[in-house]
Amino acid sequence: MKKVLVVDDEDKIADITEKYLKMNGFDVTKAIGGEEAIKILSGNPQFDLMVLDMRMPKVNGMDVMRKKEELGIKFPVLLLTGSIDAERHLEILKRMGFTAEDILYKPIDLPVLLEKVKQKLNIA
Repeated sequence: MKKVLVVDDEDKIADITEKYLKMNGFDVTKAIGGEEAIKILSGNPQFDLMVLDMRMPKVNGMDVMRKKEELGIKFPVLLLTGSIDAERHLEILKRMGFTAEDILYKPIDLPVLLEKVKQKLNIA
């Protein structure tokens, strides 16, 4: 079973995303906010993918990705945003290997999220 880390500062969005992915056969760990995500990542976790909100107070998605890189953790990331924040950082994200296809906009279209998760994990 593929393991997914869902990171969002909004409980409701994190809960819905977690439940939907679990219903579709994924083992999901939820982090409410960037600080919690960094604590989880610092514990040497074994995830296959992270679904990461870009805009969060205190510790944002870019901070989480920097920490992931600093820790040498290698797994794909799908980015969530409720704004054009990700587009503002698109050049930095491109240098990190991201494309526009890696960005999902809120409100989340759950079937599209599932499709992108499966694509990233090479699941038919």
